[in-house]
Amino acid sequence: MRGAPSTITGGLIMLDAGQESQITRDELANRARAMIPVLRDRAPEAEKNRRVPYITHKNFIDAGFYRMFQPRRYGGYEMEWGGILDVAAELGRGCGSSCWVFTNLTGQSWINGMKCEQAQDDVWRDNPDAVIASSFPGKGASVEVVDGGWVADGMWGFSSGIDFADWSNVQLFIPQENGPPQHQFALVPKTDFAEMVDDWNPSGLAATGSRSFILKRVFIPEHRGISAGLVQGGPTPGSTVNPNPLYKIPLFAMGTKQFASTAVGIALGALDAMLADLATRKSVAGVKLSEQGTVQLRVAEASAEIEAARSLLLEDFRESQLVAAGEKPPTQEQRARWRRNNSFAGKLCVQAVERLFPLAGGRGLSFDSVYQRAVRDVHAATSQNSMAWDVAAITYSQQRFGAVISDPRYFPEAKRK
Repeated sequence: MRGAPSTITGGLIMLDAGQESQITRDELANRARAMIPVLRDRAPEAEKNRRVPYITHKNFIDAGFYRMFQPRRYGGYEMEWGGILDVAAELGRGCGSSCWVFTNLTGQSWINGMKCEQAQDDVWRDNPDAVIASSFPGKGASVEVVDGGWVADGMWGFSSGIDFADWSNVQLFIPQENGPPQHQFALVPKTDFAEMVDDWNPSGLAATGSRSFILKRVFIPEHRGISAGLVQGGPTPGSTVNPNPLYKIPLFAMGTKQFASTAVGIALGALDAMLADLATRKSVAGVKLSEQGTVQLRVAEASAEIEAARSLLLEDFRESQLVAAGEKPPTQEQRARWRRNNSFAGKLCVQAVERLFPLAGGRGLSFDSVYQRAVRDVHAATSQNSMAWDVAAITYSQQRFGAVISDPRYFPEAKRK
């Protein structure tokens, strides 16, 4: 394992020899906080290049960020799932894209810890530093059931952090004779990619490098997959060898917190940028903007919205950890509420950033503005499909009213048409 840091110079983690098996959430958050200035400095160039620089990825490895949810058997920390908010709230202040890459790669380690022991060994036995990206099937992508697994063919996209990943946890929708496709998360090594496709040109989170790749009839052994139905909360194949409650937390109800956590960090960065700007600005009449009541009101409301978002997430993390440590899986009401809170936290972060927007003035319209980048990034972060407020809100109300629940992935036991 890597050694614990002894000094922090210019925002970079400097490491000493020794073990750090007792690393705490607070320590990781402190390491992330120390990197805010250097991430902020790198952000403009990273956005232009549409990818986070390798040095940032290396810094994250050295700081131990990717090991947060990796099983201890491979040198990981098995921290509580809420630790992702501690780190993301800091990294996002410096660079939303860097934070998004961190949360995605770290979240996939958590998912892999829920898979069978063989899948975990495939990734980490020979390379404990290996990281995993995720990807979604594109138009024309297909999967075929074969003896011992599946054959995937076509394009998979939105693979955030794929530049640094050794594997991708591709999402497969396996055709079923009687019923909807079965949703699987299945590991594919990067060495099996036929081609990378440079198709990532977004307005926000541009530096995540979330490009596509081509698979040409790639065989995926069945042991490298896990069905969405097995990660709804409670025991998983991985929890038999990793008994930590972390690996019993429901994926769809709580995994989405990684996206909301990034939104919190981005919103905090926008607030930081605005406060720094307002501290020195004056009106044309020479009055300090920071002394104007309308300015103070907007800053107070925005900061309260961000704190409210964070509080919602923290309470869900606390509750889900307690549920995972017990004998019963989460209830349908809890899962619906956790999803609602997650989407609403993202909504609050967007509201906070937009509330500050009138204070930015003309300089806030510049593409290179730290604040303008936060505006683009927070909208991109909350555009992720699991962050959609309307969907989460309707699902929650359907559950409360005992109505038909429309999404079988999140509530497989619910009644449906």
